[in-house]
Amino acid sequence: MKTSKLILIACVVAFFSCKKKDNTENTPPTPMGTIGFHLHTNIDTAEADSGEVITNYITHQRYQLDVAQFYISGIVAYKTDGTAEPLNNAYLLKNIDQEEYIIGQVPTGNYKSISFNVGIDAATNQTDPTTHTGVLAVQDPSMWFGWQWQGYIFMNVQGYADTTATHTGQVNKAFTYQLGGNNELKNIHMPDRASGTYVTVTTSNTNTLPAEFHIICDYGILLNGVNFKTNNGAATPYNSDSTIVKAIESNIPNMFRYEE
Repeated sequence: MKTSKLILIACVVAFFSCKKKDNTENTPPTPMGTIGFHLHTNIDTAEADSGEVITNYITHQRYQLDVAQFYISGIVAYKTDGTAEPLNNAYLLKNIDQEEYIIGQVPTGNYKSISFNVGIDAATNQTDPTTHTGVLAVQDPSMWFGWQWQGYIFMNVQGYADTTATHTGQVNKAFTYQLGGNNELKNIHMPDRASGTYVTVTTSNTNTLPAEFHIICDYGILLNGVNFKTNNGAATPYNSDSTIVKAIESNIPNMFRYEE
């Protein structure tokens, strides 16, 4: 009798174990597709190329951008049902000459918005660029303040401005502004796109054909309020003219908008 009971129990356990295994094996994988950014470098409504003199018709200033780049991290894509799909360990370095960036893979479906950080998370910001490959490695121009200045440069803007009273002369004043520091990480949460304009991710979206969020990065808004004639031409959060850098940092959340 005791032996029969043990055999019965063993059979029941084996049955449910097999059933659980079969169910696991029959669960189809989540279909995935590649998502990306298409990021435009603008001054007001005009796209800016390196070395090109452009008039900002909002402020009536004229300047050229030679370096305009910033780090992106902490990316989260949001489905139309509100599901958040974080893209962990995705780091991008947006520069003036490149527009298309692969972010990574997400489950297929319709996405209504996306959020990201301008800058790098504190843990990664304390690492040494010489230990990395890709965008976190040593860059030219440099995107590294050094250990004494809290790690990476989050945003690097360099160029020349026209400081004549009429803003009709030559761009004659060099400027270079570097922003960063663990306390200056800026989170950007783009608004929801309207129905019919969602970013649709399918399995046919690959690294060569990603589904893209098209976003304008407006340096006219970033540099709004800067008096190129009187503000220090070379400013970081750590030198004597850190006030202007703080003012520029406060403009970061407003410099992004969807390309319509």
